[in-house]
Amino acid sequence: MSELVKFPKDIDVETHEIKGKHIYQTNDHFKRLANVMEHPEFREFYNMYMSDWDSAKTMIMFMKMYEALEKHAQITLTPYQKLAIVKDMIDDGKKREIICKGFSEWTNVPKELEN
Repeated sequence: MSELVKFPKDIDVETHEIKGKHIYQTNDHFKRLANVMEHPEFREFYNMYMSDWDSAKTMIMFMKMYEALEKHAQITLTPYQKLAIVKDMIDDGKKREIICKGFSEWTNVPKELEN
């Protein structure tokens, strides 16, 4: 994946510094991208779990499960409780199958294109 973008040899870093500051100050999407990608804890997470598409899909599925618990639980759960529930759901074969099917539908990936 690191080969996805090749660094141009003739880049003008001073011009891009000025341009990047302007983009950061005027475009919330790119500002958030920079903030997240520059955060050390997120970058460590990203490097560990986003190295290939299968790992990225799996981690996004876990994150969506965690988010769903936050949205739909009838009580306030601690982060530890959320982690335990996510792990229990993944460890249960029937629940995991339902979760994977729902995630596949959410990502709208035709079954024949998966792996």
